[in-house]
Amino acid sequence: MSYLLTSEDGVRWIRSMSRPVRFWSDFLALLRIVRILRMEKPDLVHTHTAKAGTLGRVAATLLRVPVRVHTYHGHVFHGYFGSLQTRIWLAIERTLNKITTRTVVVSESQAAELVEKYKVISRQKVCTIRNGYDLSLFARSADVRKTRNLRREFGFDDAHFVVMWAGRMVPIKNVELLAQIVREAQRSPRLRFLVIGDGIDRSKLETLTAGCSNICLAGWRKDMHELWAAADVGLVTSRNEGTPSALIEAMASGKAFVTTNVGGVIDLATPPTEMDRSFPVIRAGNGFLTPLEASPMLDCLEFLAANPDEALAMGRAGRSFALARYSDNRLKTDIENLYFDLLDSACLATPLEVRPSFTQSA
Repeated sequence: MSYLLTSEDGVRWIRSMSRPVRFWSDFLALLRIVRILRMEKPDLVHTHTAKAGTLGRVAATLLRVPVRVHTYHGHVFHGYFGSLQTRIWLAIERTLNKITTRTVVVSESQAAELVEKYKVISRQKVCTIRNGYDLSLFARSADVRKTRNLRREFGFDDAHFVVMWAGRMVPIKNVELLAQIVREAQRSPRLRFLVIGDGIDRSKLETLTAGCSNICLAGWRKDMHELWAAADVGLVTSRNEGTPSALIEAMASGKAFVTTNVGGVIDLATPPTEMDRSFPVIRAGNGFLTPLEASPMLDCLEFLAANPDEALAMGRAGRSFALARYSDNRLKTDIENLYFDLLDSACLATPLEVRPSFTQSA
């Protein structure tokens, strides 16, 4: 995600740190982090993701950094590994949280999972801070001509109902379920699928949807606000999620969604929420949450395509919800308040009038 950086000032690259576990390169990464922290002498270290969270917290503890914060954007305790690897990660995270000053989660559902279901964190150490984004581009009124031209670029016309899926094509995102929906959706001539992203499972998706004329794989794109404006509904098929950014973008763009009911997704559902009698799903004010099955997900997509007024009403509810709860300014304020509270507790905060400003980026 380095393309999000507007500048590399203050950025330190650790090339030996990668997503897979590689003991020698991970050890080199730990040494590099220790050197950086020894040079910078921070009062607070904040880590994200499993690998960086492990190495960063260990290094911060070794150098006696007073405040250590870690954010779970999701977790690796379901849908990633086999039972043995999962037990190992649970043991590691339970140990790491003993040396963590405060643990940040992105939703109340995630907090309940980590505290009650997996028992990796004690309740008193948990702080919920929802994700935040610059949603200004997504909230703008769409340029009708540009939207129509973009749809035509992908082979869609005004009569099509465009379902957009966006994300990394990796096992946790469940491209098998996406492919099954695409195949079964051939019974619905209006439905078209726009898939944004790439990854190790792209070839699997291409194989599973071979011969399907209702799907367009567009690869990685940066013009997400324009793509969401050109779509009619958002789709998430994941086996597990913390807070899926794709749904936040879809809602800010005024789109209803259909998603698997996993992880923290339920926290994105606006009231009223009820079990719909037509499908085995939860119908919310802004979309549908379903089991990990193609049939009910396709039923929901077909319902939205056949009921445009319902889809628009859900989109309006979702937009208001996203703009009120998931702005970048709100995130910045929440993070600043957390940092200063923790530093005050550690007797390290500077006087209020000269306190610095903190920001976060991915």
